[in-house]
Amino acid sequence: MHLLANMGVPMIAIYWPPAWLAFIPVVAIESWWARRVLGNGWRKAITSTLIANAVSTLVGIPLVWCMWAAVQLRFFGNALGLENPARHVYAVTVQAAWLVPYEQDLWWMLPAASVVLTAVFFVGSVLVEGFIMKRMQRGADVRAVRAWAWKAHLCSYALILAVVVTFLYVPRADLDRIARAPVEFVFTAALRAASWLMPPPARG
Repeated sequence: MHLLANMGVPMIAIYWPPAWLAFIPVVAIESWWARRVLGNGWRKAITSTLIANAVSTLVGIPLVWCMWAAVQLRFFGNALGLENPARHVYAVTVQAAWLVPYEQDLWWMLPAASVVLTAVFFVGSVLVEGFIMKRMQRGADVRAVRAWAWKAHLCSYALILAVVVTFLYVPRADLDRIARAPVEFVFTAALRAASWLMPPPARG
């Protein structure tokens, strides 16, 4: 994937394809937790977690990223440099959605930003999937559903983060072929959105 040096790195293009590659193992993990915590049979556990994860992955992750990126590009998009530790932290936290292209430092910024994004997406998925599971399992105890959401997602997002980081540093031909089309589509769409969201340059 070609990164435009003056536009930065929209992390959704880095994060989303590996998240989809982890989809089936994630459903398996969360289904197991649904059986353990909610007492579901396999059929109910798989059906409910499959639907909840499809909504979370298809809508939740991109929506959270879009809102974060829009705010960042509008108000926090300026490159402040990496002269001190505070700016290092700022570059991979506040600016984690759309990394400023400090090209010599992307080797550590990409995994660091992935960790930050994972934490935010984790909370979002707990809320979204917990809400969906409450609606799909009306007879279940609310506290049990809440316990399922936190326990299952701690495991599933640890897996997702591992897949994302692996995808960064251990490129494989099959994974590249699977991910190339969605990455290029998301990257192009993100660049177009950025050109619309970013404030016009000041005229001297």
